[in-house]
Amino acid sequence: MATYKHFVTISSQLYFCSSPIRLDSYNRCQFGCVYCFSRKRATDTSDSALRSANPSAFRSRLERIDRGIIQSALDEFLQKRVPIQLGGLQDPFSPIDGRKGVTLELLKILRDFNYPTLISTKGDLFLGGEYWTTLCDMQVYMRLSAAAVPEPKRSSIDAGAGSFATTLKKIETLSAAGFPVSLRIQPVFPGFEAVALRMAERAAERGVKHVSFEYLKIGTEGRDQQCKVISDILKADIWEGMQLRGIKRLGRDYTLVSEAKRDFLTQARLRCRDLKIRFGAGDTEFIHLSDGNGCCNGSSYFLKTATQFRSNFVGALLNRRLRAEVRFADVCHEWHPTRSVHSYLTTDSRGRDRTGRFNSWLSLMAHRWNGGRSPYSPEFFYGVSWTGEYDDKGFKVYVVDRKI
Repeated sequence: MATYKHFVTISSQLYFCSSPIRLDSYNRCQFGCVYCFSRKRATDTSDSALRSANPSAFRSRLERIDRGIIQSALDEFLQKRVPIQLGGLQDPFSPIDGRKGVTLELLKILRDFNYPTLISTKGDLFLGGEYWTTLCDMQVYMRLSAAAVPEPKRSSIDAGAGSFATTLKKIETLSAAGFPVSLRIQPVFPGFEAVALRMAERAAERGVKHVSFEYLKIGTEGRDQQCKVISDILKADIWEGMQLRGIKRLGRDYTLVSEAKRDFLTQARLRCRDLKIRFGAGDTEFIHLSDGNGCCNGSSYFLKTATQFRSNFVGALLNRRLRAEVRFADVCHEWHPTRSVHSYLTTDSRGRDRTGRFNSWLSLMAHRWNGGRSPYSPEFFYGVSWTGEYDDKGFKVYVVDRKI
């Protein structure tokens, strides 16, 4: 099987994610979730061949970094022990790994280096054999994903991923063994918010520590077909429903406008408080309102020897009180890589400040800070606005003026 070239990389989510290191066992996922467009977004899609990570190369990289030989921005992130997201794009525990075993080899490497690891999955291979014994010796945080849909529709929406009762059993098994577990409710389909809240309640009863909520996104690739399939299953016109609430385009995705999400996310956060579990907001403009010192994944609570990446928009906004100012200096003062990150990003994500004042990462942030040059600036995030003032270097000064 050929090697998946970009199996470990810095994700373009580093503008707002505290754990932007993505590690994928394969360039494909065997689950057939109808809302997923990761197959079309995979970096290595020049043909339809299945490709896998190279565990030997990954081990060699970590060994080299352990010896203090740093050659790239990715090495800097790994040396700093920024959490790795195993399954950041493709599920690591889809059935193929029972035959190929690439994920198992990656787990053993992560175990050997005691590397802080966040695993996202809908699979169940990890529940037995060497997978389980390896996990038990790791510093790991498990995120189990499920769509917010009525149970009779789940087998058609989360195709191949099992029932929610199965997910609850996995939560119970992991929690009993001492693993911190998060339930990622994604997507929340408009009109099915009550289902999402009930899912959170049932997960809390089984020992989940954290729940994140993220509304449906519709990819521009094959939009009409995707909407038709989802609408036929749910017996509701998803696109029309989203239009009635208000739609915006963000990059290659269509999503609800922020105001259409706010009331539910406020309710979800209060429900998590009542259930005594942590809350995560997965929708990008609300991430900074999640609990903790990381982002929507809550890893700051559960991965104790890790460094959360905070030199980004969300890092500058986290835990800010009402009327607190937000300045570009807040980003500069946090740890960030000194080597170039440009090669890890897509062309649309590489715009930079050209004055030569900053290194690669800070030039990317500087280019966006005042807005107008990309979707992202502090003002993109809910409850943040420009004060009308600039600092002594020409960067806008923002203020937090709303919360959920």
